[in-house]
Amino acid sequence: MKITTKYDVGYCFHVPRSYKKTQLETLTWEGEIWTRTTHTFDAVVKQKEIIKINVDINRKGSPSISYYVVDKGEYSQMSQVYLEHQITDYTEETALVLAESHRDAGKEYFGN
Repeated sequence: MKITTKYDVGYCFHVPRSYKKTQLETLTWEGEIWTRTTHTFDAVVKQKEIIKINVDINRKGSPSISYYVVDKGEYSQMSQVYLEHQITDYTEETALVLAESHRDAGKEYFGN
């Protein structure tokens, strides 16, 4: 049985991310120490790379394709599993716009 996949090993794609950053600010004034915790959001674009493809066939003969993905160049990290419909072909600019829109809304975003 010949199975064709939409993406191949080595394929790279961009994913938008919006991270919540917590900072502790300290102010010393007239001998008293004042602290407060502030939250900001950071918009980034990560480039992911497919390092492995797994194909399972069920009893009816329909395939289920899983892609094992890591941050580009980070081959020692544990891979994440993406299904074919979870990989979106964003350009770097489009992914950054999406990440910035979530950042500006004050939301974390770890979507595909």
